[in-house]
Amino acid sequence: MGIIFTIIILGIIVFIHELGHFATAKYFGMPVTEFAIGMGPRLFSVKKEETVYSIRILPLGGFVNIEGMQPEKFDLEAFKKERMDEIIEKLKDEINSENNEIKDEQFISEVKKRLDAAVKQELKRQENIQKNGFFTKSPFSRFIVLIAGVVMNFISALVALYIMLSIAGVVPPQYSQAIVGEIEQNSKANGKLKVNDKILTINGKNIANWSEMTKKIGEISQNYKNEDVILKVLRDNKEITENVKLAYNEKTRSNILGIHLLSQKSTFGERIKISFIMFGDYFKLTLDGVKMLVTGKVAMKEMTGPVGLPKVIGEAYGQGGLFAMLGVFILISINIGIMNLLPIPALDGGRLIFIIPEFFGIKINKKIEEKIHLIGMIFLLVLMMIIVFFDVTKYF
Repeated sequence: MGIIFTIIILGIIVFIHELGHFATAKYFGMPVTEFAIGMGPRLFSVKKEETVYSIRILPLGGFVNIEGMQPEKFDLEAFKKERMDEIIEKLKDEINSENNEIKDEQFISEVKKRLDAAVKQELKRQENIQKNGFFTKSPFSRFIVLIAGVVMNFISALVALYIMLSIAGVVPPQYSQAIVGEIEQNSKANGKLKVNDKILTINGKNIANWSEMTKKIGEISQNYKNEDVILKVLRDNKEITENVKLAYNEKTRSNILGIHLLSQKSTFGERIKISFIMFGDYFKLTLDGVKMLVTGKVAMKEMTGPVGLPKVIGEAYGQGGLFAMLGVFILISINIGIMNLLPIPALDGGRLIFIIPEFFGIKINKKIEEKIHLIGMIFLLVLMMIIVFFDVTKYF
């Protein structure tokens, strides 16, 4: 199941990412020759107008081939030679398969006819590239096309977060208001606090949610000497101050308040708000992970790549079922979005670095830029091989 879910989740995430590039490129009138999910040889393809839509054999990514991204000079003679060789071979195969005999003059005439048609079509394509290709567009248009994939990943993560919260139907504990749902029997808050009390402040510090409350109690617990903890609570729409003591818990080996959270149903507005808050928390968590990798606090072998994902996703499914798959989708979407924003040549973020100076009138030589992106691509391929190697070792 891990492999199947990995292919499905990665396929959806890659599709959404590439759809962002594709849709914006089409919007700005850039010619797109292929929209591909996966890498390597094609498994399936269909052509509609100028674009080939394909699924490729390796589910390790995808791409949108936007014409004019590489500032190449069209060599008509080289094109003629290449296409002539292809046409001759194809025509020979056709003749042999039909067991036909054809005179040399007819053969040469057919080759010339097909070559003229191919040249005419290619010249028309090249004219369109010179007029509407990627590098002919404004810096703003190119910036939008490059960042659109990342934006789509982030939007899809937000939508998935909202769906997850809607399925759960309740506010996650860490984002819930600090409302008392149950008081433990050995808690010293018995007789002081009541069910439905909303804790507003602890020792004068405002408490916004259950997470802040538990954090504050944890801080007090570290150097606790049986002093009173001053709680301001909202009870029956009235603010009341209660002085309570913490109780020592053998299980956690710490001093606790001894209360449990009241489960709170989420509203439409709360789900939207919490979706953005959770997105921010996931975003920060991913950035911290990248920072630890760069600084060496986390070893490269701790990273999980596409080969290691089935194992991780399989374990997640075993523990949380389809609901856990939604969480995995959110995490991977945000991770892929952030990784693509990194200023590494060949990635979206690396290409954006070369566009930003153009907003200030600074132009960078496109040939030099493409050479830098080529180096970046080689670096990424080497990095991918290292990650795949460590992924494989995790299975043993």
